[in-house]
Amino acid sequence: MRMTGLASGMDIDSIVKQMMEARRAPLVKLQQKSLGIEYKQEAYRSVSTALVDLRNNKLQNNLSMSSAINAKKATVTGNTSAISVTTSSTGAPAGVFNVTVKELGTAASVKLTLAGSGEADKVKLSSLGFTSGSIELVDDTDADPAKHKKVSISYNSDDTLQSLLNKINNNKEANVTALYNSSTGEIAMASKTSGKRSIDFGAGTPAGAAITNKVVGKEGTAEINGLTMTATNNRITVNGVIIQLNHETPVGESSTITVGTDSAKILENIKTFISEYNKVLDTLNGKLGEDKYRSYAPLTDEQREGLTDKQAELWDSKAKSGLLKNDGILSQTVSQLREALISDFGPTRGFNIQSIGITTGQWHEKGKLVIQDESKLLAAIENDPDQIMQLFTARSPDKPAERYTKVNNKDSGIFTRVSDVLMESIKLLSEKAGTSQVSTSLTGTFLETSLLGTEKRQINDRITNLNRQLLALETQYYKKFTAMESAINKFNSQSSSLSGFLG
Repeated sequence: MRMTGLASGMDIDSIVKQMMEARRAPLVKLQQKSLGIEYKQEAYRSVSTALVDLRNNKLQNNLSMSSAINAKKATVTGNTSAISVTTSSTGAPAGVFNVTVKELGTAASVKLTLAGSGEADKVKLSSLGFTSGSIELVDDTDADPAKHKKVSISYNSDDTLQSLLNKINNNKEANVTALYNSSTGEIAMASKTSGKRSIDFGAGTPAGAAITNKVVGKEGTAEINGLTMTATNNRITVNGVIIQLNHETPVGESSTITVGTDSAKILENIKTFISEYNKVLDTLNGKLGEDKYRSYAPLTDEQREGLTDKQAELWDSKAKSGLLKNDGILSQTVSQLREALISDFGPTRGFNIQSIGITTGQWHEKGKLVIQDESKLLAAIENDPDQIMQLFTARSPDKPAERYTKVNNKDSGIFTRVSDVLMESIKLLSEKAGTSQVSTSLTGTFLETSLLGTEKRQINDRITNLNRQLLALETQYYKKFTAMESAINKFNSQSSSLSGFLG
């Protein structure tokens, strides 16, 4: 326990605190510098996550898929009820399919009527006449009986009826639904899909049980452009078009499927890309032009204690503002994104986004994409959809190149160029600030091996050493004052003795 100035009458704690305050000034500077680096890393992370999201979640997993800029649609004319087109993939070439549904597929089913009945969860199979056995589901699509697929569901005589029903309904491979009527003692089973299948009750079935309504499943068939095709579960896929058979086509009728470019969908997807790109550009330009308040240094814990929560919040907002103002990596990213967008594609000079009605806007819009002429863009899509798809999605063969060669590569489409620029920037941000190259989390940790991470670690080491030195100095001050107090006490004691002797 440290002594206060009982003998001297001095406030030693206050004096030591004042003496240490000047000594702590370098420590405060280091603490603020460490916090400043942390704030800067957080600012970089907010940018990096936006770039990762656009590249990985939008360009790589959504927009650059050919379904975005090569969208197709299929329309049905003629008999529009016999079939329906549930989807068409980008692999579907433009063309016409004439379809006649010859026969619908049916699902296998059967009904077993038991001699007795009861509540399914209470009655034992043995009481209904079952012995241990199995139920078999046979898929005899293949003409060779040796290749028929069988699924067996085994049961024991001491199982409950509900247990048997559960085994049937929970068997994903069997893909069968079983229902039980406790009033009539009937078990109805049906395959969930159509096709050449049968449901058989094997050994163990009660001798007195009646097996009725047995239907052997069959596959559907349709004639498409003169070819007879088999439908699995009444569904046929032809050149990327999925055709659902609904009912047999009346004699003399047919359905016509026309596959073509979905211009409206492509336009919508281009608009989506523009919107997502502009959001990222807003983030970049916002950080580059953000006001910087140099007089607002980061608050240390001690400084924060002297402020209200609202005051601290306002201070923090200014301390964190402008940390990336005119930042080199961000400026380079904006410049390269612009070049990637406006550069020509392919061998034709002047073929770029501007030639199809998309511009980078006015100067005050800072490079944001704008559809200046939507009718021109839509006409370009309708007139040559393959060329538009290449403009946006083409990928050039990988080849050795300098860092920024891909920005204006004429063999690469816009999405590829933008993706390359984003990846380069994401790497640079990771090297400098330790941000993740794959995560969009705003709370992720930073790599300590980055430039800022290394700098922060070195500063924190200096803080640790300086704290150790300050503690030793503070202890030394208290020792000196303690010695002074002891000397004063000794002097006072001697003076008191002398006064008593003379007194």
